[in-house]
Amino acid sequence: MSKTKTMALAGLLVALLLVSVTQARAETVKYKLTAYGTKSEAIPVGDVEGHYIGVYEGRGLALFENGEVATYLIRCTWDYIKGQGTNQGYVQLTYEDGSTTVAKFQGAGTKVEGRTLYKSKGEYIKGTGRFKGIQGHYSYSGKRITPYSKETKGDTYAEVTATYTLPSK
Repeated sequence: MSKTKTMALAGLLVALLLVSVTQARAETVKYKLTAYGTKSEAIPVGDVEGHYIGVYEGRGLALFENGEVATYLIRCTWDYIKGQGTNQGYVQLTYEDGSTTVAKFQGAGTKVEGRTLYKSKGEYIKGTGRFKGIQGHYSYSGKRITPYSKETKGDTYAEVTATYTLPSK
């Protein structure tokens, strides 16, 4: 084999090795959320009975299958008619080591037997600490445990499945 062909082959092998080393492996995690409302404001739209738009903030805990715990912060807007409609916003998880993830989501709430059920999908937009450079998505399925009132602003339980990649170090 000529020296040029050998060098080209060696260069190709090095390039393939670098690509395989720098590609991140997708990780899937599951966790359960418990949250309570800390702020909420509803404004009547006035077109039909029970139509409101609003803003919401909630806090809670994310309890991972592997035993890890993170604090949960949600800030969102919503557009509901008689307890059903759409919502969108941002979720931040803060881990015990100070690392964070931030995701943007869109979802819906439906009323079933007097309780609001939630489903949403989100995409990671930022990570810090060990999650710097995170890319991926999650799905969320939950329900309101207590009805919304001035005292509780609604307590929520949910299950989340997230799949993400991190840049190689």
